[in-house]
Amino acid sequence: MKTITLKEGALSLPRLTPLLLTPTLLTFSLLTAVGCTTTHGTSNAQQVHAESPAQSEALNHVDPFIGTGGHGHTFPGALVPFGMVQLSPDNPSKGWDWTSGYHYSDDTLLGFSHTHLSGTGVGDMLDVLVMPFRGDFLSRPRDDKDRIFTHYGHDKESATPGYYSLYLPEEQVQVELTASTRAGVHRYRFDGDTDAKLLIDLGYAQNYDKPVVTFLRVEDEHTLSGYRLSTGWAKNQPLYFVAKFDQPFSHQLYSENQPIKGEQLQAEKGRIVLNFGFSSTGSLSTGSSSAASSAEKTAKVVEARVALSYTSIAGAKANLKAEVADLSFAQIKANARQAWAQQLGKFEVEDGNEVNKTKFYTALYHAFVAPQVFHDVDGAFFGADGAAHANPGYGRYSLFSLWDTFRALHPLLTVSNPERVDDMVKSMLGFYDETGLLPTWDLMSNETDVMIGYHAVPVIVDAYLKGLTTADPEHIYAAIKASAMQDRFGIDKFREYGFVPSDLEIEAVSKTLEYAFDDWAIAQMAKALGKTEDYQVFNQRAQSYKTLFDAETGFMRGKDHQGNWVTPFNPTYVEHRNTDYTEANAWQYSFFVPHDVPGLMALYGNEQRFVAKLDELFSTSSEMQGDVSPDISGLIGQYAHGNEPVHHVAYLYAFTDKKQQGEARIKEIRDTMYLAQPDGLAGNDDLGQMSAWYVFSALGFYPLNPVGGDYVLGTPQFAKATVMLPNGKAFKVIKKGEGWVKALWLNGKKHDSAILTHQQLLDGGELVFELAE
Repeated sequence: MKTITLKEGALSLPRLTPLLLTPTLLTFSLLTAVGCTTTHGTSNAQQVHAESPAQSEALNHVDPFIGTGGHGHTFPGALVPFGMVQLSPDNPSKGWDWTSGYHYSDDTLLGFSHTHLSGTGVGDMLDVLVMPFRGDFLSRPRDDKDRIFTHYGHDKESATPGYYSLYLPEEQVQVELTASTRAGVHRYRFDGDTDAKLLIDLGYAQNYDKPVVTFLRVEDEHTLSGYRLSTGWAKNQPLYFVAKFDQPFSHQLYSENQPIKGEQLQAEKGRIVLNFGFSSTGSLSTGSSSAASSAEKTAKVVEARVALSYTSIAGAKANLKAEVADLSFAQIKANARQAWAQQLGKFEVEDGNEVNKTKFYTALYHAFVAPQVFHDVDGAFFGADGAAHANPGYGRYSLFSLWDTFRALHPLLTVSNPERVDDMVKSMLGFYDETGLLPTWDLMSNETDVMIGYHAVPVIVDAYLKGLTTADPEHIYAAIKASAMQDRFGIDKFREYGFVPSDLEIEAVSKTLEYAFDDWAIAQMAKALGKTEDYQVFNQRAQSYKTLFDAETGFMRGKDHQGNWVTPFNPTYVEHRNTDYTEANAWQYSFFVPHDVPGLMALYGNEQRFVAKLDELFSTSSEMQGDVSPDISGLIGQYAHGNEPVHHVAYLYAFTDKKQQGEARIKEIRDTMYLAQPDGLAGNDDLGQMSAWYVFSALGFYPLNPVGGDYVLGTPQFAKATVMLPNGKAFKVIKKGEGWVKALWLNGKKHDSAILTHQQLLDGGELVFELAE
């Protein structure tokens, strides 16, 4: 390893290039800080207002433990909507289902770290671990990875939006956590008569993550700062922090388990133990009983405010000062709750079924975890070029799981948070400016290239067509065209042959279908800008799906570069990411033509044959052969709702005379793939995509084609649902009766179309589903 040196509040890393974290880029301005917090809604120092009854109803029906079991991969900890910090408990990883750091089946605690991924299929993050403990650090029992631990029970664990609590009986510690956008706030009540201690472990890592270098500095008896550079799924992750404690501490630094004297330490795996001593007085207990009196005499309460930055220690300090420095734990907790109240209160559902309300509001909650704020309060951010950048004039976001979220999450954000969409679009364009390409799967300003397609394109084009971005249209067009003209991942072969040949590229069928859709989105942008020649080119490329349809079998199949079908062919065969299909088989991908449903239907010859194939998808055996990925879950026949490629399929029935079959499937998916319990998600939540499907489908419509603003009508779950729109209007969905949809009425007029447009939604009013057995 080459020498790594600390600069004033920043990190210079010759070994990992490019990384230009220079302090000259990080000057702080009150004006930009105010502009950033007011423009982008990231300040947590606002006055807390009383919750409305609808907001309280929403908050009281969120269960953060949904999805923490099974394959959901969510976490229960404290955060605010789209926050940089996700402060949550960590268990020792036992494999794939621990990618969020937590799994409900576990009862072993390693501590509480500040960054977590929600519902992803790969694990990373889990930065800056804090562990409350008692006794001698070096003599405590350790696991096989040299980590101290303790045990807990779910009966002493609870979580609500913006707040998490847990009692640790072996440590005699009551834990409370809350958060602002850029800071995690801890409160620990140490009972008993031994010293209260906190371990801050920067060497801690799980899943793909690995520390490269860490730094700890004790600034005074109340303040700790440092950084952690790690590599893993995201290859280049610098993270800086500052921690302020309300109680003075003594300290001991460790390089792994080797005690180090002094006030600072630079090491691969730096740790520090803070000792807050023992207090014979306390203020938490009330009452006059002897038990209360005893607890009061032995309680030691320690509060910590830990602010993060991806640019510098100075940035972390400014974030702490702006968001939590002058607020009490109770105020920060109230602000977090209010942030969620405002976010979730944009949707109101009325129904006697409390379980369905819990499923709905928890789905909304999970849908608003990401993308996440990635800039400091002054606007500075860590770019995809490995450099720290000053305020670019927009709020930078990261964590774009685009293969998943282009389908429903981003369309949901255009309804719930159009004020954030412009910054998200500009964040992706900033990624393009820094690297030459739009992000595919952006993790902390790192391109992971983990999934196929160039799905930043439909997200950006959708925002443009809906009028939600102020970005220069020519800048947008250059960026989206660059994605389609690259020479990687079979995109060059796609241009050359009109499809991706299976003998020249893996996942060839899936790539052909997804590239065709993305090119259709480019064609719409070209058309809007009057680029006629490009429109014709990309519109033709959007028809490439037809080249892989085998009329004899009714499936999308692979061809070699000479145009011959790949044999043998088995539509239920799976070999994870090593066949013609991505995390799927031929059944699950053959209907992926969201941009041209009439064209897809025509390939089957007639509507009757198309419907028969859809019916067979849901009714055939769920048995598969080969290396079946756990991603392929939530099976109804060969329909696999636990993964994204089929999420639009039930809505294809809306374009046929067999709409009732589609309604039946939507109801079945809602009722069986989403449950109000820890293992209640059929698959990974994938940063909110699974949840966004449920939100739309419970409302009664879904963005089958997520570009341009057409929602396909299904069947609503609730007697009444209201969407509070940013323009001050409200859109209401009313269900009259039970059974099948007999008629639709939009603002009192018969609505015979299968489509609700985005503009019709924004105009407000009332959509009535008249149901009858």
